[in-house]
Amino acid sequence: MPLHNSLTTTLQDLVIWLLPGLTDRKLQKLIPELGSEPHPLLEAAYRLPGLPAKTRDLIQIALHDPWQLPFAKQLEAHLRWAEAENHWLLPLRELPDLLQQLPDPPYLLSVQGCPEALQGPSLAVVGSRRLSPEGRSLAYHWSHWLAWQGLNLVSGLARGVDGQAHQGALKAREEGATGCTLAVLAHGMDSLYPPEHQDLAARLLDQGGALVSEYPLGNRPLARQFPKRNRIITGLSLGTLVVEATLRSGSLVSARLAMEQDREVMAVPGSVRREQSQGCHQLIRQGAALVTCPEEVLQEIQQPLQFQLEKESQANPQSVQIPEKLQSIYCLLTDVPQSMDELLLQAQLDAATGMLLLQELELEGLAEQQPGGWCLST
Repeated sequence: MPLHNSLTTTLQDLVIWLLPGLTDRKLQKLIPELGSEPHPLLEAAYRLPGLPAKTRDLIQIALHDPWQLPFAKQLEAHLRWAEAENHWLLPLRELPDLLQQLPDPPYLLSVQGCPEALQGPSLAVVGSRRLSPEGRSLAYHWSHWLAWQGLNLVSGLARGVDGQAHQGALKAREEGATGCTLAVLAHGMDSLYPPEHQDLAARLLDQGGALVSEYPLGNRPLARQFPKRNRIITGLSLGTLVVEATLRSGSLVSARLAMEQDREVMAVPGSVRREQSQGCHQLIRQGAALVTCPEEVLQEIQQPLQFQLEKESQANPQSVQIPEKLQSIYCLLTDVPQSMDELLLQAQLDAATGMLLLQELELEGLAEQQPGGWCLST
């Protein structure tokens, strides 16, 4: 993922991003044919039918001298923001493939922290802001376990499930896990909502995670922006786990978006008397996977996880090449030892075949057996 553009390219990307009247959906009409390089897009956008006359005039100015645009000060502010350490402006062509596949991907993301964290593999963890004690415990401890499996946990930094998911993943990271956590914000990067999560955001950045936003600087956390940003939370992820949700919870929007994106959706069942479980029960009736432990979450995303790992291996020929016959069990190995029975159940292998594959991975230096079971080689 290249992370450095020329100033001209970055400036033109910012123009497209900030230009009033040029929406993500309008851009998507042009990108399949032209790609996402900014100059050809601006030229083609100028000829788009139905484009507001004011937008067309602004494009004409942008093609000749962007600094003459009425929002030139905004352009300068964003370029200055990107000069700071670990501040990035990532246009669509530099975003992960999972995001580029969306019908309405963001044209540009502001990222603070580690941009490589966006590449995953990731799991979205979402749910209600008002949690039951059980939901609070599940969100924290499941996220902690899943981060130890090498997954990046993606959420929205909100109160409730989001905060607990970030906290659990951070605890695992601080203990030595490879998984980190990302927060997708519904406002500009020059503020933070809710304000009581300032320390949480700082820890997230210290531990190799990232804050992500599709909104320009100065953009306040407006209610309509939270459902829209949810498509990025689910879009970055192989699957979405809903821990608790009322029937009016915004996490049901996330689950619907994940289904539309053809991603795995999982929901945790709860008491029929508990309001926070009603949304999860509805999702299960609609086809979401019922999960009762984090091991089942990992099993539900096994297929897309294996596909992503294979794709990354092919894209990076210098990385370790895993023989095809070993991939089904290799993708299940993590930093934490797992028993033979657990691995066989998840990989759906018999004992003789599983042991043979694990021994081959051990000979290749890719796996090792420890007192608690099998794990990745250190």
